[in-house]
Amino acid sequence: MSQQQDLVIVGKKPIMNYVVACLTLFNSGKQIITVRARGFVISRAVDTVELLRKAFIKDLEIQNIMIGSCEFNTASGVTNSISTIDIIISKSKRNIPQSF
Repeated sequence: MSQQQDLVIVGKKPIMNYVVACLTLFNSGKQIITVRARGFVISRAVDTVELLRKAFIKDLEIQNIMIGSCEFNTASGVTNSISTIDIIISKSKRNIPQSF
């Protein structure tokens, strides 16, 4: 079962920018979208999905939530870690009755 998956990377822009990006992907026929964020904008990614679910797409399903961290070295040689989140969402495929 191969479904195409697209990505919205959340950053410092207003939440509505990411909501519109998700709506655009869904309207272009994408079935599954990943909303990805790291660090202090993780809450913005959660807010994006919640706004989509409550105001725009009532049958939005959260398929999976993956959390983790990635390490990187600074210029001074110190190793830092930053939290990450991937929220995988899709539109529900409800049975729509056929018109006669």
